[in-house]
Amino acid sequence: MLKQSVSPRFKARRTELMKKDSNACFVFFGAEELIRNYSVHFPFRQHSTFHYLTGYDEPGAALVLVNGESHLFVLERDESHEIWDGERYGVDRAAKVFDTDFSHSIRKFNQKLPELLRGAGKVYYLLNDRECIHPADRDQRVLKLIYEAIPFRGKGNLGNLPVLDPTPLLADLRVLKDSEEIELIRKACSVSANAHKHLLKITKPGMLESDLETEFQYFVRKHGLMQLGYNPIVAGGMNATTLHYVRNNEILKEGQMVLVDAGAENELYTADITQTFPVGVTFFQAQKNVYEKVLEVNREIIRLAKPGVSYRTLHDESVKMLTEGLKSLGVVLSGQESFRTYFPHGLGHYLGLDVHDAGIYHEQGKDYVLKPGMVMTNEPGLYFRGNETEYQGIGVRIEDDLLITENGCENLTHELPRTVEEIEALKS
Repeated sequence: MLKQSVSPRFKARRTELMKKDSNACFVFFGAEELIRNYSVHFPFRQHSTFHYLTGYDEPGAALVLVNGESHLFVLERDESHEIWDGERYGVDRAAKVFDTDFSHSIRKFNQKLPELLRGAGKVYYLLNDRECIHPADRDQRVLKLIYEAIPFRGKGNLGNLPVLDPTPLLADLRVLKDSEEIELIRKACSVSANAHKHLLKITKPGMLESDLETEFQYFVRKHGLMQLGYNPIVAGGMNATTLHYVRNNEILKEGQMVLVDAGAENELYTADITQTFPVGVTFFQAQKNVYEKVLEVNREIIRLAKPGVSYRTLHDESVKMLTEGLKSLGVVLSGQESFRTYFPHGLGHYLGLDVHDAGIYHEQGKDYVLKPGMVMTNEPGLYFRGNETEYQGIGVRIEDDLLITENGCENLTHELPRTVEEIEALKS
């Protein structure tokens, strides 16, 4: 079903971005359809930044912001295409539905952009966009159009317009979530937490890792969310020590633990949750020892996360606690190894339209501090990969999603049981 209108917040974001540099022209492209194989496409997902600024949900679009005006370029209506793939918004409806000042056919982009650059002092455009299918080709086209804008700028101009990266300006906006974004993330987190809770109840020896992946996806869809934010990790036993294990095709066995990292997407905003639990009913003692050390760090980070505290401070505290935890487990770090042997990733990351969302961690040599409206993951872990100890083959990660509030943080994934006692009670 086509949208009839979008939230006024999309227009407000465009206005806010243009205020950051009123002498500039901003150029953005939406996502293209990706070919899976002959005549078959991957499911379409809009470019995150393009969605953030427009809410537009069809491929092949562009957005130009200049002189306080927004110009949306879209695919034209095409009856032969729509017979196969459904109705398009088309040019006439685009401006009204998506609340832009003007809408144009994407076919006219090459003609219009040089005209729109008249009077602009610079261009913000992301070169070598990793989400573009052929970034070099598009970059060459846009730079050529910028060159063609010289006659429109009149005599005595200073040559080509400088091209700047819009990422820092967008990151500054996107890292602080508004109330609508928070509610979208909150629902994604709630549905995802309950999907994880469902897996706790049904997992038993003999199931495949893929069975859990399927059950997670089914639960999410049954509760109204159609997509996941990333490829799920379902890692039994030793597989849990591979951070981005995604084969998900082995049998889960008695005595193992299984690590599940999966999150649902709600209108492009994603949750990111990891739980680790026994395949059978109870934790073995070694598993319990490791799990409780990681959980202790996770809970302490929730207590410490608040405005004014930097991500670096939280990460350093997690490293300190995990190192002490290793010592209490009898693991002594030698000169050849460090905490990174057992904790090779960071404490977390920003979360939103992307699972690793826009936002800076350092600014002008200083650590960026947390502010109300930020959403970040909290995912300490310990991984014993080939280490000659009683914990060999154990991988534990406990990941929650935290909303930074005025006085602290809110754990958006609080519905998921976390203590050993809670998990074993749910499984028994």
